[in-house]
Amino acid sequence: MKHQNDGASERGQASAHGHFQGRPPQFVMPARHDPYRADNKPLGEQVCPDCGLVNRRGRWMRAQATPQAQSQACPACRRIADKLPAGILTVEGAYAFEKRDNVLATARNVAEKVQSEHPLERIMSIETFDGRLVISTTDVHLVQAIGRALHGAFGGALHYGFQEGDYQLRVNWAA
Repeated sequence: MKHQNDGASERGQASAHGHFQGRPPQFVMPARHDPYRADNKPLGEQVCPDCGLVNRRGRWMRAQATPQAQSQACPACRRIADKLPAGILTVEGAYAFEKRDNVLATARNVAEKVQSEHPLERIMSIETFDGRLVISTTDVHLVQAIGRALHGAFGGALHYGFQEGDYQLRVNWAA
């Protein structure tokens, strides 16, 4: 008799690079807590005065706030106000700058798709420094998704790194 399971035994163990066989590579950060996320679920409902997201039972979502909702900035808006991104993607290389419009369109499309399901994951800024394009995000998962999409669409080299003790992921993509 064959038993159904969650597939964990079939997937095997993650490699040292943080991915399973058959899955795209994904950087796995050591467990750490995002200082902008609440440890406890708030009592009652909250509404962000900046973006209008509503927090119900610990989950920020697009919804209509009740009149009893308390004003509380969401984690993404707090990060944006503090100018402290959780993810930083640096884009380098002549090809990347030649295809800059396509690179930016890809990044924005990924962000729009991710944000439709996870409204706290946003692009904070897109800037140019010393011939490099720098995209800052409010979440480590979004910066990974953008990096993977650029690598998948245009090739090049993709590297991940994090600062020890910080909740920040740096992704470098060169093409």
